[in-house]
Amino acid sequence: MATTIVHAADVHLETAFTELRGGARRRAALADAFERVVDLALARGADALTIGGDLYEAERAGPQTARFVFAQLGRFDGPVFVAPGNHDPYSARALYARDDRPPNVRVFAEPRWSAYPLNDDVTIYGFGHAPAEPGRPFAGARFDRPGVRIALVHGSDETRIPPGKRPTAPFTLAEIVASGATCALAGHYHGGAVVRDGDEPLLAYPGSPEPIKFGERGAHGALVVRIKGGRVKMESVELARTRLIDADVPLHDAESEHAVLAALERALDAYGRDDFLRVRLRGTLAPGTRIDRELIADRVGGALGGLELIDDTVRADYAAIAREPNVRGRAVADLLARAEAGDTDARAALRYAVGAFAGTDLRP
Repeated sequence: MATTIVHAADVHLETAFTELRGGARRRAALADAFERVVDLALARGADALTIGGDLYEAERAGPQTARFVFAQLGRFDGPVFVAPGNHDPYSARALYARDDRPPNVRVFAEPRWSAYPLNDDVTIYGFGHAPAEPGRPFAGARFDRPGVRIALVHGSDETRIPPGKRPTAPFTLAEIVASGATCALAGHYHGGAVVRDGDEPLLAYPGSPEPIKFGERGAHGALVVRIKGGRVKMESVELARTRLIDADVPLHDAESEHAVLAALERALDAYGRDDFLRVRLRGTLAPGTRIDRELIADRVGGALGGLELIDDTVRADYAAIAREPNVRGRAVADLLARAEAGDTDARAALRYAVGAFAGTDLRP
């Protein structure tokens, strides 16, 4: 007998995207992505749908969110298992506690493991977040039912915690193995990944169905988990329709606003309405050259999903700097003389020299 589970996590419905224009479009994209998760479960004939926490943002979710979530989960004709996370913890006021929750939705409401036999071959163990920090979910856990034992949890694999970040319900791979779990289906990290012990999956994050923050790496979608004969196989299915992109635009000695706009138009021509860009302007500008954020947004931002502009340019009047009675002046005077004599490398070096003295990284 084969069992199919579709696993998703970290949808983060109702997230407020305030760092760039297009936040409302990004918020709507999260709802569209969750609908695609349910569509995937239906299309694959899944026996169960599991959600590893952070389905929504509790501080901003309200009745509209509940109606949408419950309508989507109600479309799935099999059992749905939810392990709440740190952004959607279970409480008496949580959306999960509402009376109109569909009957096919089971929520693991406590920070302790509960077992639910899906069938004779598969048991799902769930661990839920309450508002208080839950501690280490796998510490002392023992799963001993026969067959395949799936642990559903929202938490931090300690090998993947970013520097300076506080862990949430941390655990180790050794703790998963010691608990007796066949594998863990998790949420919390937005970049999907499957950690294997040889050929067997031991821990899997599906990734958020849409990217949430700039710089996220890994898959963005859901996992199709296939269980047969005691073996577990996982397929990562990409669901994201939007992209969060960091782009550097060099402005080499731009002397006018027109040159700035032309450089941006060339650099961003390949992107469209589903792309949300964080653009960093780099290089040197001639004194008085304007960086008009409103004009840039109007000129190039309209074709994009959203645009955030970071101005890391350096204003440089080489002739004036060359007259300074200091080390910077002498270095720039030497390079300027070489550039005026036709040395193209010296012209490029001027940008980096001025940037270095200004403490700015001017990338090639």
